[in-house]
Amino acid sequence: MEKVPLEERQRLQRILAELEEYQNTAELLRQQLSIWASSLSELSMTVETVKTIKGLKPDTEILVPIGSDSFATTKIAITDRVITGLGANISAERSIEDAVKMLEARISEFEDHMEQAKNELEKLGERIESLRPEAERILKRSEEE
Repeated sequence: MEKVPLEERQRLQRILAELEEYQNTAELLRQQLSIWASSLSELSMTVETVKTIKGLKPDTEILVPIGSDSFATTKIAITDRVITGLGANISAERSIEDAVKMLEARISEFEDHMEQAKNELEKLGERIESLRPEAERILKRSEEE
């Protein structure tokens, strides 16, 4: 490697640093996508649950999760309204229709974020693949000399 010109070695170092940065960013994006996918799944289940509540009659017995795969039996008193989170630990009562609209808007936001992240991940992959041949060429040259 000592016989490789200094500028080539510096170029290789820059490429390797860039590759590492891109790979770290790609890993973070993959982790974020996984979190968003979980949130999206939860939101979808919530929408279906809220829609199901609308079809119930007051005083219908339901199971309410209390944690650790445990449930309590209770009667649902109101079937035309639910309480939804607004953010910052603030909640509000809404009609079923308003709750569904709000939840579907959140789903749409997550889908948009996921699409953007997937596009960015694809661009990072393309950039990584475009840098590899040059790094390999410099390494091959250093081995030959």
